[in-house]
Amino acid sequence: MSDTPTRLLDAVDAVIAEHGPSGVTVRRVGTQAGLSHTAAAHYFGDKPGLFTAYLTRAYDRIGAAIEAAGEEADEPSHAMLDAAAAYARFALQEPSAFSVLQRLELTRVDTPELWQARERAYFGINNILLRHQATGWAADRNIADLIATTWAFVHGFVELWVSGPLAAPFDGEELEPTLRRVFADLISALA
Repeated sequence: MSDTPTRLLDAVDAVIAEHGPSGVTVRRVGTQAGLSHTAAAHYFGDKPGLFTAYLTRAYDRIGAAIEAAGEEADEPSHAMLDAAAAYARFALQEPSAFSVLQRLELTRVDTPELWQARERAYFGINNILLRHQATGWAADRNIADLIATTWAFVHGFVELWVSGPLAAPFDGEELEPTLRRVFADLISALA
């Protein structure tokens, strides 16, 4: 992607942070990027096109982090915890993107690149879980059920933490180590 589209997608972060997702317009994003107010329309067409590119980039980043966790960890259980931690880091480092990650109604939902990016994250989790199942962990459980349980848990935990309800009970603790500890308990229970 050339520098201009990247600048525009980066500007979406700032616009969401200041105005929320409903405040994102192609004009506002172009202006925020320090470009012509028509720049975002030139590259992405309209607001759904802009959000499609924005969420595609977000899912690619999450997918890459999950894949890296799966490849770098020495044990499958560590890969699961590392992938969860990567998801939490994404939420903390890219709060605007995380806040709209599941908002497909903002996008052109039938765009192949968006689905490929979402599948990258899904299959990254799938591969980590299959690797862990090969060691005997939760070997009798359906892989789709395990993906749903683990991803829903991690996403829900992170969402509730960054939006406040879980941060308060864990006052003084940080998200990543707390998630690792609690998720490790779930992984043990699923065995």
